[in-house]
Amino acid sequence: MFVKDIMTSKVITISEDKTILEAQELMRGKNVRRVPVLGYNNLVVGIITDGDVGRASPSEASTLSKYEANYLLSRFKVRDVMTKAVITVRAESGLQDAANQMYKNKIGSLPVVDEGGALCGIITDTDIFRALVDIFGLNQNCTRITIDCTDKVGVLAEIGKLFADRNINIISVNTLNNDDGTTEVTIAADLTQAGMDVIEAIREAGYDVTNITTVKAGN
Repeated sequence: MFVKDIMTSKVITISEDKTILEAQELMRGKNVRRVPVLGYNNLVVGIITDGDVGRASPSEASTLSKYEANYLLSRFKVRDVMTKAVITVRAESGLQDAANQMYKNKIGSLPVVDEGGALCGIITDTDIFRALVDIFGLNQNCTRITIDCTDKVGVLAEIGKLFADRNINIISVNTLNNDDGTTEVTIAADLTQAGMDVIEAIREAGYDVTNITTVKAGN
C-alpha cells in the first residue's frame, strides 16, 4: 500500500503572511490540528500546529482582555512560529515509510509532496491506523492463523497453495520477526464457507500453528 492510496488530497493550508489569529480561527473552524504553510508555486515552506499557536498565545493567567489577546495574535505572522524544517513524504512512498517517519520524529502528520516539492496531499496517524485495520482484515469477518515459519523457505508459496486448493480467499498476509529470532506469518482468511480443515493441512505440511483467532468485523 502506498501513501497516495490513503492520503487526503484536499488539504487545508495557509500562507506564511497570515496572522496567528487567522491560523487559530482556521484550525478551530476546520477542526484540524496541523496546517501546511504554502509559499510560491504551492511549495511547502512550513507547518503550523495548534501547539505553535498555543505557545504564541498569552497564558490563561494573563491579565489581558480577550480583545488585547486577539490584538497581539493579529500582530504575529504564521512565519514567526511555524516549523520551517518540514518532514515530508512522496505520494509513491510505501505506507511503512510514512509510518516510520512519524514514529521516529514523533509527529502526527506528513505533508505529501511531488518531485518538485509542491503539496499534493497530507497523511495523518489516523490514516495509517485506518490502513492497518484494512491490512489486518479487522474490518471484515475472518480467521487469523499465525504460523511459526522460522528457517522455512518457500512458506508463502506452499501455504498459499493449501488455501488455493480449497478455494479459500486470503484477505491479508503479514510477517513478524520477533526479538528472539523467530519469524511468524499471520494469514487472515474467510473460513466461514470452507471450514477449518485448512489449518490441519498446514500442520500436516510441517508447520507449527501458534495461534488461531476469529475476528468479527467492528470488534
